[in-house]
Amino acid sequence: MKKILFLLSSLWALSTSGQVSTLETRYFTSDVKANGETDFHGETEWMNLEQRIDFLNKYGNYAAKFWNNPQLDRPVLSSQEVPSILKNIKPQPTSQTRKTLSLNQWKAYGYRPGKELEQQEEWKLWEQQTGSKIANGKLSLSDCTIKRETEDIKWRFRLKAYLQNEASCYTLSLGNQEQDVISVKLQDQKIHVQSGQYHQEKNYKGKSQYMLEIYGDFDNKRFFVTLDSTLTLECPLDANLTPIINQTSFTSTGGTTYMDNLQLYSFVQDAANAHTPFYTSLVWDEDFDPIVPIKEWYSPEYNDTQWTEVKLPSVHGGLAEKEESYYLRKKVHIDNCERAILNLETLDPGGEVWINGQPVIVINDRHPYQLDVTEYMIPHQENLIAVRVKPYKARHQMLHSPSDPYTGWLLGRTELILTSRCMIKDALVHTSTIHEKEAVQSNLITIQYNGVEYYKGNIEINYYPWYPEERGVVASIQKEIQIRPSINNKVSIPLSIPDALLWHPNHPNLYKVEVILKDKTGKVIDDYVTTTGIRTITQERGKLYINNQVEMLNGAQILGYRYPIETIAKTNRCVSDETIIQDLLQIKKMNGNMLRIHVHAEKDTIDGINDPRYAEYADQLGVYLLWQTAGWVREGEAWNVDFKGYPKYIRQVYNHPSIVMWEAGNHPNRFKKHDISDSHDYMNLIYKTISQADTSRLISPTSFWGHTHYGNYDGSMDYKGNPISPNPVIMEKLMTRGNQDAYTGYGATWSELRKAPYRWAASCINANDKAFFNFEHEESAAQPNWELAQKEPWYKVQSYEWEYEENSIGRKLDAEEWKISQAFQAFSAWESMKKQILLGYDGFSWCSLESGANMFTYQKPLLDAFGVPKLAYYANKQAFGRMWAASNNVDVVYGPQDQIQPVIFNLDAPCKANLIIELKNEQGKTVEKKTIKNIDVKGNGNVTPVESFRFNFKNKREGVYFIVYQLVKLAN
Repeated sequence: MKKILFLLSSLWALSTSGQVSTLETRYFTSDVKANGETDFHGETEWMNLEQRIDFLNKYGNYAAKFWNNPQLDRPVLSSQEVPSILKNIKPQPTSQTRKTLSLNQWKAYGYRPGKELEQQEEWKLWEQQTGSKIANGKLSLSDCTIKRETEDIKWRFRLKAYLQNEASCYTLSLGNQEQDVISVKLQDQKIHVQSGQYHQEKNYKGKSQYMLEIYGDFDNKRFFVTLDSTLTLECPLDANLTPIINQTSFTSTGGTTYMDNLQLYSFVQDAANAHTPFYTSLVWDEDFDPIVPIKEWYSPEYNDTQWTEVKLPSVHGGLAEKEESYYLRKKVHIDNCERAILNLETLDPGGEVWINGQPVIVINDRHPYQLDVTEYMIPHQENLIAVRVKPYKARHQMLHSPSDPYTGWLLGRTELILTSRCMIKDALVHTSTIHEKEAVQSNLITIQYNGVEYYKGNIEINYYPWYPEERGVVASIQKEIQIRPSINNKVSIPLSIPDALLWHPNHPNLYKVEVILKDKTGKVIDDYVTTTGIRTITQERGKLYINNQVEMLNGAQILGYRYPIETIAKTNRCVSDETIIQDLLQIKKMNGNMLRIHVHAEKDTIDGINDPRYAEYADQLGVYLLWQTAGWVREGEAWNVDFKGYPKYIRQVYNHPSIVMWEAGNHPNRFKKHDISDSHDYMNLIYKTISQADTSRLISPTSFWGHTHYGNYDGSMDYKGNPISPNPVIMEKLMTRGNQDAYTGYGATWSELRKAPYRWAASCINANDKAFFNFEHEESAAQPNWELAQKEPWYKVQSYEWEYEENSIGRKLDAEEWKISQAFQAFSAWESMKKQILLGYDGFSWCSLESGANMFTYQKPLLDAFGVPKLAYYANKQAFGRMWAASNNVDVVYGPQDQIQPVIFNLDAPCKANLIIELKNEQGKTVEKKTIKNIDVKGNGNVTPVESFRFNFKNKREGVYFIVYQLVKLAN
C-alpha cells in the first residue's frame, strides 16, 4: 500500500509543484509581412514549405530533449511499475454474514464441430515420414525431415515454435519448389541463419528448450530470428531468390527434436483497402494436443482433466479460436443455505448456464445476471457449475477494426452468494450534497423476500473510511422496515457523513459501506458490502465542478485494440488486469485525470464494455471515467442503443466515484436523414432511460452533438439556422454539451484554428451555463519511431490519413521524417488545446491513447504499440497542467511589431507567482530573458493576462526560437 501511495503522490507532484515550465516555438523575422496573427499553413501564412519543414524538424529535436526523451524510444512506464501497482491494489471488502464465494479459477476448453476430423487430416501430414510422431502434446522428429506446403507468402510473416532440442542439429527452412529462401540451423550451440548468399551466426546458451521466432519481410528484403525473445539476428533476404514462401521443412538429425505450439501467420498486403492495408492469415496453429470429446461437458461426471486452468474474466476468440464455443467448468462445495445466488458480470455475447447437469438459463445478451440457483444446488457436497459462451463474429466492422472479425467472447467474473431467504439484492450509493465538511449520502437499498407474507425487520447502514487507510465507523443509521413478499422492495435512506474525506484524483479517498439486514428479533440475517467515494459533479456558470470546485476532464480514450496483432481481436473486450493498470497510469503520467472508455469493434450495433475492473482500479488510482456501458453505439442509428440493458449496466457499476459521466453513443450519425422529431425523440428516451437509473452523474446522449438537428446551445435553432421549438430535455441539469472538434486535424489548415471556435462550440461557450467538452479531438496523425517496429507487419505502412499532411503542412512526410510528423502533431496539439482552454472548453479526450486500430496503422494515438510516447503525449501533458503560462494566441511567426501577450491559466486556488520567460536558440542557450514578479494569478479555471512585451530582436538571427515560460508559485 505504501508503494501505491508513494507513486500516486509522485504523479500528483508532477502537476502541482511550485515551478511549471511551458514550451512554445516561434519563428522570428524582421519582415513586416509577418505582423499580426500568422498561420502555420493557411490564409495568413508567412513561411514557405521548406521553412515549415525546417521549423518542425527543429521543434521536434528540441522538444524531445526538453521533455527528456531525446530519441523518443523510452516507454512511459518502466517494466516494474504496473506489477508493483497491481500488487498493491486493495481487494474489495467482503461481507461477514452472507457467504460470498468468488469463483475465480475455472477449467476451460474451446471446441467447434468438425474439429476432430480437421485434426486427423492435419496429423496425417505431420506424421507422413518415418521418424515423425505426435505424442504427449508434441511433435517429435527423429533423424527425419517433414515438408509442409502452405499458401503463398509474399509480403510479411511470423513463425513461432517452442522447441526441445535433443538432436545434434535442427534446421527449419522456408522456401518454395525452387529453393530455400530462409534457413535457420541450431547446431553446436550456434544459431546459423541464411538466405542465399547472406549468412549470419551467433552463439547461444546451450539449453535444450527455447522459443524460436522468425519474422520475414519481403518488402524490406530482410528477416529476423529470435531465441527466447532475447538473442536476435537480422539477415538480408537474397533478392536473387524467388520472393515466395509456400513450403516449410523441419529437419532433425543426430537425435530427436520436439516441437510444440507452432504458429505461422502470413500478413497479406491489400493495397485497395486504405483502412486495413493488410490482413492477417492464420496458416498454422498447432499445439499437437488431441481433441477432447465434448459430449455431456455439463455433467458432474465429465472428465475435464485435460482442460486448461483459467482465471476470470476469461476470453476466447480471434482467428486461432474462431467459431469455437468456450466451455467452462467450476466445482464448488457448499454448506447449508436458504438461498444461493449466482452473479455473472457478463456472458458475452451470450450462452448457457448449467448446474449439476441441469440447464439453468440460456442467455442471448451481454447484461449482468443475478440468478437464483437455490433449487439447483446440493448442500454438503461438491456442485458443478458449467457455462458455455457462444462464439462471436463482428457483423458490421467499423473502419478502425482489424481484419480479424472474431472479436473475443468471454465469461466475466462470477461469484456465488449463500444467504437467507430475505436478502439484500443491491445497494446503490452516491453523494447528494457536500456542504463545508459534511456530506449527505443517498443509500438506495433493494431487498427481496421469496416468502409469502410480509417480512419485518431492521436495516442498518455503516460507513467506514477504507482507502487508503481503514478506520472504524464514522456514520451509522438504522431503520425499521417491512418487506413485501416476492417483489423488489426499495428503501431509500439518507445519511450524513461528518468531516467527510472527499474523493478526487488528487486524493482518492474511499469508504466501505456496510448494509446489515436483521429480523424482528435483532438477529443479523444478511449483509451487503460495497465501496464508494464521496464526490459530487455539477455544471453551472459555464464550468464543471467536482465537489463544488472547478475542474476539467482531461485525458484520452481507449479503442481496445492491443499488441500483439495475432490476438488483437480476441482481447478487444477483455484485457488483462495489467493492461487496465497500464492505461490508468499512462493517463496519470500525462497529467491527465480522465480515461474515456471507448472500446468498440462495430459501427451499427451495440458495442462497448462494462468491465467493473476499470472502475475499481480507477477508484483507487484516482482517474475520472467517461463510461460507455456495453449498450453503447459507435455510429449509425442512435436507436440501436440497448435501452433495456443500459440501466442494468449502470446499476452494476453505480457505486464507483471514478465514473462521472454516462455516454450513450460515440457519434450516431443518421439524425439528419430524418426530420427534427428523430433528434427530439432520441434525446427524450435516452435521458429518461439513464436519469431513471441515476441522478448523480452527467449524461452524454452523444459525444458528437453536431450530428443532431440542433444548431445552437438551447436547441432553438436547427443546424441550417432555422428557428425551431426547443426540446426542454436537452436543458436538463444532467445533460452535457460537447462535440468532436478537430481544429487542426483531418487536413485542416491553421486558419481554422485561428478562427476558432466553431459556431456550435461558440454558442455553448457563450451561453455560460453548462460545461462544454471536446469529447474526441484527433488533431492529426503522427508516424511512430519506426526503428522500434522493425519486426512488425505495420513497419513503415502509412496511415489512411497520410494525405491530410498535404493541406496541414504542404506535403506528405515520408517514413524517414517520422519525427517531423510527430512534431506537427505535438505542435498543433498544444496550440489547439491551449486556445480551446482559453476559449472555455472544459475537457479533452484524445483519440486515442494506445495504438492498434487499423491494423496498427492508425497513427493518431499518443503512444505506440509498445507504450513509447510520441511528442504529442508530452504536449497533452503540458496542456493538462493545472497551472501554466503561454502566449494568448496561435501566431506562429513573430514580425517586428508583434507583441507577446502572456496569459496564465490556473485551475486551482488563486495565488501569487513570478513568471520567467526565456528565449532560447536551437542549442538551448538563453539569448534573452524577461521576469515579471508578484503576479496576482486568478484561480478556478480563470485566465490572468500579463503585460505584453517584445523581445529585442535587433542583434539576433532570423529563424526558429524556443520560448520557455516558467511559472514560480510563491508561498502564501
